[in-house]
Amino acid sequence: MKIALLAASMITVATAANADIKYLESGIGITFEGCDYDKIINLKNGYAWECSEYGYTYHYGDMTVIEVNGNSKLCVGDVEEAIEEYPNGDCFDGTLYRWQ
Repeated sequence: MKIALLAASMITVATAANADIKYLESGIGITFEGCDYDKIINLKNGYAWECSEYGYTYHYGDMTVIEVNGNSKLCVGDVEEAIEEYPNGDCFDGTLYRWQ
């Protein structure tokens, strides 16, 4: 069963004028080969990402879900890399879920 993660439970890293930035790191050891519509990516921290777009990139290591003003994306790399990539780099639209 999956239940949508509430944005309030994501960790807030920064707030700036009109920008509320939150992130959730995946845990190490993710093999990522891009997104396809409805593809589920199991993250090492008990969460899962369901892709809502298509895009290819190969990455092994950390992934980060980053949310800026309510717009969430799964980005390649740790939080510093994700912030650099957001929104048009190696970042993908979708929905974050917690598996129970």
